[in-house]
Amino acid sequence: MARVRQTRRMDLDLDEKGLGRLRRVADPRDVWLSESTDFTPWLAENLDVLAEAMRMSLTLTGREVPVGNFRLDIRAETQDGRVVVIENQLEPTDHGHLGQLLLYASGLESAVVVWVARQFREEFRRALDWLNERTDTGVDFFGVEVSVVEIGTGGPRAPVFDVVARPNNWQKIVKEGPPGSGPTRTANPLNAARQDFFVEILSDVTAQRPAIRVPSPGKLSWLNYASGPFGNWVVFVAADGRLKVDAYIDTGIREVNENLFDELAADSENWAQRIGLPLAWQRLDGKRACRISVSHEILDLTDPDARTAARTWATHAVVAMYDALDTTLRRRARELRAAANAAPS
Repeated sequence: MARVRQTRRMDLDLDEKGLGRLRRVADPRDVWLSESTDFTPWLAENLDVLAEAMRMSLTLTGREVPVGNFRLDIRAETQDGRVVVIENQLEPTDHGHLGQLLLYASGLESAVVVWVARQFREEFRRALDWLNERTDTGVDFFGVEVSVVEIGTGGPRAPVFDVVARPNNWQKIVKEGPPGSGPTRTANPLNAARQDFFVEILSDVTAQRPAIRVPSPGKLSWLNYASGPFGNWVVFVAADGRLKVDAYIDTGIREVNENLFDELAADSENWAQRIGLPLAWQRLDGKRACRISVSHEILDLTDPDARTAARTWATHAVVAMYDALDTTLRRRARELRAAANAAPS
């Protein structure tokens, strides 16, 4: 595979505050020379960048997945196991890719359908809006434009994903309820109250750590944030009613998950000391994912004092765990996954 040149002239043109000017690279093909052999592998390896733009957690489960006589670019899963199909193109949207997208969605019984393209023509963006308006709550369609930005001329480059079509979450949440209750489901007041509480926590967190983005409101008793190649961070209410904050380790490869978990668990006392909270190490043998957790007492949203105390505790727990573990989780997940992919089969 051809490589982008490694040495480029850098003319950052910084102002008196040391700030440069961000500009878009006209053609993503300046970076990804081939859609199938360059962009799709890169996106599969860096799925967290797309996931962050969509404000959800995505775990890679397959590349070039056969569907009849065609091949889907990327298949993934949400944390609750919903199938995600992702079709990419480095050109403006066209009829052919729309047809393939619907074929993949039906063939794989997908719940989230993502179309990534360099540019969305208005008629195709409207088509995704139409599908979101007329499908049930079990299927969501996203249109995402990919571009590249750089600072100055020849400066560092970064990918940008702009979501131009998305489900009408506020409309769908009214119809949503407990999973499996059928197409006429009604809203679950307890889960809605918990989601409001989680957003309050992350609003407090972002005041201290602006890099952590607050996701869109969800529907269940948990909330994901700051997803990455290791998996994602979660605030949730356990079955026994305790409030918990998790580093949910799921790279898509069970062996990688276990190796990453074992590395960290081998130094558990040091991590607990750095975080300042007692950690629960859950390898979850027999399952693909692993967890590193901290927990609070049973959550009672009806008691104002208990709610305030839980909010304060959770804000501290999120910041402490994120500061201590996030960089190591992301770095080692990439390294271990790359090693696993390079190992002879």
